[in-house]
Amino acid sequence: MPNTPSATAAQGLRPDSRTSPDGRAPYWDVQGAEAVPRPTLTMGGFKHLLVPCLAAACLADRPWRIDNAPRIEDRRVLSATLRHLGASVVDDGSRVTVDASGLGGTRIPGHWSAGIHGGVYLLPALLAARGEVSSGAHGGCAIGGGASGARPLSHMASVLERFGADCEAGAEGFRATAPPGGLRGTRIDLADYAETEPGTGTLTGPHYSGATKTALLAAVTARGTTVLRDPYPKPDALELARLLGEAGARIEISARQITVEGLGGPLGGAEITLPSDLMEVVTFIAWAVHLRREADLRLERPDLVRSGLAPELECLSTMGVPLDWDGPLLRVRPPEHLGSARVLASSHRLYSDAGPLFALMLLGADGPSRLTDGVWTDRFRYAEGLRGMGARLSRKDNELHITPGPLRAAPGPLVATDLRAAATLLLAALGTGVPHRLYGVGHLARGYEDLPAKLAATGAHIDVPSGTGEPAGTDGIRPDGTETDGTGTERTGADGTGEAA
Repeated sequence: MPNTPSATAAQGLRPDSRTSPDGRAPYWDVQGAEAVPRPTLTMGGFKHLLVPCLAAACLADRPWRIDNAPRIEDRRVLSATLRHLGASVVDDGSRVTVDASGLGGTRIPGHWSAGIHGGVYLLPALLAARGEVSSGAHGGCAIGGGASGARPLSHMASVLERFGADCEAGAEGFRATAPPGGLRGTRIDLADYAETEPGTGTLTGPHYSGATKTALLAAVTARGTTVLRDPYPKPDALELARLLGEAGARIEISARQITVEGLGGPLGGAEITLPSDLMEVVTFIAWAVHLRREADLRLERPDLVRSGLAPELECLSTMGVPLDWDGPLLRVRPPEHLGSARVLASSHRLYSDAGPLFALMLLGADGPSRLTDGVWTDRFRYAEGLRGMGARLSRKDNELHITPGPLRAAPGPLVATDLRAAATLLLAALGTGVPHRLYGVGHLARGYEDLPAKLAATGAHIDVPSGTGEPAGTDGIRPDGTETDGTGTERTGADGTGEAA
């Protein structure tokens, strides 16, 4: 798979907005079928750790080698962006190697940043490495509080200003300049970028994760000491901190504080193996529960997967879902009786990404359930699609009340507006056993590696019309790895100072 973006990103489109040759929106035709007895499915690498690791490679003067890197849209777009900025990016199957010693550019092309959200972590990394950075608007799932669900950047600007940077963040993009001599160490209480979840008294909110990762990437090569109080507790931040330490950062990590003695210069190299993607694991657990199937999930670094999903696993245990851990395999079986639950998605509890999948599972519970999302306020758009299939769901503020009952065929096509909504509606459609057309499937290319093939291995029928929503790393890509605009015209702009032509 060449590390260049699909035509979707190269043309400045979000993956869900790409149209097929006849002008239609991207879609899959899906249908559940007879079960394959206990298939073994290999989970892809952890997207939420891959993205900041690719950014962190910009801080190093030696290569970063990342194994178990998932072949998803974020990898393609970020790799192409890094190459555009002057870095060397070499692909070898599930390994991606980044050598940023030749990094020279500071402008992230807008036609690539608009396609994914992960490019935001290049902002602090390029600022720290080059002293300045600019970009257009950044894409991703439209679940934020901005216009049309735009994801925020103001908190990242605020964090970088604490390191002495001058920043501007708005709807059109981002710009930042480091002070003379580079970024300076600082003290940041991450509670300033979070809210208190009323039920648990813990910190949560849409800015908490990004603020913590931004501060880590800015701190490791800054001058002086940085103290981060109450950092975001999930493994995509804490494991990032540990990996930065392996690359030479002087860093101490505890549950309540991370202390970084800035190097005042570049990091060294790194050899990284990503754990399996936590949300892909939850997705296939939801598949097993909802469709009442068995599966073996093959995992990389299962101990980290297990600890990273501790709140999800606790909730599944309460619901009665049997899970058997055997070395690199996680065996999933449907429960005889699925218990109801009160589910809290927050920064110290379940991932917000897991919420839609738990809502689907709880439609089969033995009593009413409630899902509260303490991170994003607009994360329930999937509920409309499920209601069209007969689900009894009602929303009040950031709570979804779930009354169990069977799903039926939808009266028309299903439409997904974000990544986990697409996964949830896809599993719901498969559970009915009748054909459905699902739009918005381009979102899935940003979060799942080879999802149609994995579902086909379970017995599902997934028809992916050519050019309608499953970027497979070939659209807009020449055999030698150079990337085109999707029409066969090669893009340029290798000086790293401006956008590709």
